[in-house]
Amino acid sequence: MISSQLNKDMTDLSRIVLTGAPGTGKSSTVNALEKFGYPVMKEVSREYWDKTGYGSGGEDPWRNLITFSKAIWELRTQQHIEAKLMSGPVFYDRSIIDVLAYIDAGNKEAETAMNPAPYKYNKVFIFPPWEEIYKQDDGRWEPFSTCELVDKSVRETYDRYGYHLIEVPKCTIQERVNFIIREIGGVK
Repeated sequence: MISSQLNKDMTDLSRIVLTGAPGTGKSSTVNALEKFGYPVMKEVSREYWDKTGYGSGGEDPWRNLITFSKAIWELRTQQHIEAKLMSGPVFYDRSIIDVLAYIDAGNKEAETAMNPAPYKYNKVFIFPPWEEIYKQDDGRWEPFSTCELVDKSVRETYDRYGYHLIEVPKCTIQERVNFIIREIGGVK
């Protein structure tokens, strides 16, 4: 099993982002990486929804996109700061660039304070829309067509900030984990 072969003793911090539209398997893959002992920075939106009521029939984040995005920006920048104390690969379930992508997808303007320049990432993996695994729930109410819109915005936004996206194949979670580990050079 390749996933256990990643050198967890790497001394240099390497920030690895898993991004993409909602319902593409990012969080499931992050959870699998965590089970193998890798440090992860979880998706913060759902936790924020739980605390604020967004996820239980509260305000629609798309209707109050800038306020919601500012809160998520703060949580994601905090994750970036927390990771400075870590070494080796750290996997992020989305990054601050995703906040900007959602603002773009909502046809809004990001505030000038939302500057991603101080928050660099080493590699970015994108999970493509996959209708066969997409499921709506309290926190993921968007129709699949919105996933395609978000995917386009995510790709354009990461490209605008100079990131090369590595597309993760549509396959099992374990195969996705193995693919990511191979791509970051984790096989001994």
